[in-house]
Amino acid sequence: MEKGIVIRIKDYERMKSIRSRIAERNYWKRFYFTFTEYLYQNCDLYDNYVGTQMKLLRAFFNYQIEEMNPTPGNYHNRFYVTSEDIPVLVLVPERLKFLIYNKEFENSLPKRLRIMKDMFVFGCITALSFGDLMKANRTNIEHINKNVYLCTTSQKTNIRSRVFLPDFSKEILLKYKRRKRTLFPPISNVNFNIAIKKIALLAGWTEELEVTRSKRGQHFEKYKDEVKKTNYRFCDLIASHSMRRTAITTMLRMGMHEMNVRIISGHKANSASFSRYVCYADGFMDAEMEKYYLKLDSVDSENYKYKNVEN
Repeated sequence: MEKGIVIRIKDYERMKSIRSRIAERNYWKRFYFTFTEYLYQNCDLYDNYVGTQMKLLRAFFNYQIEEMNPTPGNYHNRFYVTSEDIPVLVLVPERLKFLIYNKEFENSLPKRLRIMKDMFVFGCITALSFGDLMKANRTNIEHINKNVYLCTTSQKTNIRSRVFLPDFSKEILLKYKRRKRTLFPPISNVNFNIAIKKIALLAGWTEELEVTRSKRGQHFEKYKDEVKKTNYRFCDLIASHSMRRTAITTMLRMGMHEMNVRIISGHKANSASFSRYVCYADGFMDAEMEKYYLKLDSVDSENYKYKNVEN
């Protein structure tokens, strides 16, 4: 309504003339341009979000073609799906260990933040998403001999996973053993993110990070304060999605086989999103590069003689 454009769908099968089909093609070209222009300029959105809208529209038109009438033709295949590669923000193992074992820091936190810290640590160990963490209850806990496991089904992938719980995770569960419906107290994702950022700030994780986003494939730096050009800090960017990402990258960095990590995280083989975790497991990549450099240094170059080959 803001742009004054009326959305209509014509039956492709009834458009017999080439002229009418060209007119329809041009109509959807204008629609795509105007809609994306509105998302980019008026709504100040980025490639990932705009690409998601295009995916939804293409899915709608595919459904229309297969299940409904009229059939709109294949003009929607021209809707280009944009995307951008956003770096994965995770806790390095040292910081995760700090949250787990540093009792002095834990006791310095208000009671509410101590609860949020426990929840965050539990998510960082079990690779649960925030939604799966919130719905987990006592029926998801399985005891076999002296071992304790968390058995859950991912809301996103519908894949069931079974995770062995270490002692500190069992200690966290004991703190909330009186809860009946869920393992942890209910909280909204927004308030949980606010709490996690506060915990990271109190922990002193305030190093500045460069944040880049893209519009129409053009990358630019994004600031916390656009006027003062103030960069974001680590504590400003950490959120609930960091739990799952931290768990996966930490497992990979500690040498766990990718197949086993996928079983725990619920990713399918050849998953593009899982490949991103492998790429951003910095410590894992650093170790591999260090092996490469050590092998390079061990190459015997003393006995190598250069031979000048004339063409």
